Amino acid sequence: MKGHDHSKDQSEETTFFLKYDGSFDFNQILSFMEPRILTGLEIVRDNSYVRTFRISGAKGFLKVRDNPEISALELQIRSTGESSGMEIQKRVRKMFDLDRDFTRINQKFSSDGLLSGGMVNGHVPRLPVAFDPFEFMIRAVLGQQISVKAATTLAARLAQKAGVRTGRGFPRGLDYFFPLPRELVKLEIDGLGITQTRQATIKAVCEGLLRGQFELKAGQDLERFQRQFSALKGIGDWTVNYVAMRGLGLADAFPGSDLGIIKSLAKDGVRPSKRDIMELSEKWRPYRAYAALCLWNS
Repeated sequence: MKGHDHSKDQSEETTFFLKYDGSFDFNQILSFMEPRILTGLEIVRDNSYVRTFRISGAKGFLKVRDNPEISALELQIRSTGESSGMEIQKRVRKMFDLDRDFTRINQKFSSDGLLSGGMVNGHVPRLPVAFDPFEFMIRAVLGQQISVKAATTLAARLAQKAGVRTGRGFPRGLDYFFPLPRELVKLEIDGLGITQTRQATIKAVCEGLLRGQFELKAGQDLERFQRQFSALKGIGDWTVNYVAMRGLGLADAFPGSDLGIIKSLAKDGVRPSKRDIMELSEKWRPYRAYAALCLWNS
């Protein structure tokens, strides 16, 4: 960072305690995140999660760790620019699924032979929602038909190529911010190992978002999002529902064509059809995202 004027750009550190109810398995979510972290943007270590962020006029990094003695997550934010504490708290609460009332879901699923095996001590897994829905959408597009590990590698390469660096004062290993839609749409991404088809889809989703053809807002109507997002070239059923589920935290999204879900529902080696799976999933509404987590878990 050239000509860094610290008098104008003092980073501030604030700590918040995000309360939660009931049993909370922080390590379960960390172990889900760990194989998916983007090198250079996120770190999971010493029972904590750390990442970079840019939100409206603020940029910095955050750290989350569990404080079970007071039933709260400890959130430390170090940032410069406008205060973004409220927005970050909201996103982190969503990330670790702190605000869902699990009473009805646990009751509904514990008597279901297919789902109960994916519950731990009578509790369905919490839904790990991405901190940044745009970043997650790009990762989901990169993840079409390849492994989690490969998709994670490509997303990290993309961030390196965009080259939006953090500068000094950031912990070691936090070198980049994820590109914003207007930055990514202009980026030349040849030579990163991303297929031409996938490159075209990335461009299409960035342009669609910038044009307002769909929104990445939590709490929106699932069917409307599915309709608008799937209208884009290169976006199929799995991507739509995976983004709705883990990018936006929409509780009834269900990626029925996911290989893990198909395998978990196979009987005597015979895999069910997509139609059978969707019919079966009807009884899990309006919590099909949690049904998907139980199936992956089992």
